[in-house]
Amino acid sequence: MKRDKIACHCRRVSYGGIVDAVAAGATTFAEVSAKTGCSTGCGKCRDFITHMVADIQRYPEDYDLPKKTES
Repeated sequence: MKRDKIACHCRRVSYGGIVDAVAAGATTFAEVSAKTGCSTGCGKCRDFITHMVADIQRYPEDYDLPKKTES
């Protein structure tokens, strides 16, 4: 994944920004949007970012994040 690739063109939010928001504790699209401002323009990226957030949570190692262990 290229961290500098743009996920939200209206607000210029990169893939890296989305990953960083999830790494900082965001677990939903709404939380990621609040942290990054993504999808507050035209909203066309909403579905993509929603899926990206779920994918990051499901496969954190694919985004160079530590895998969460269940307690």
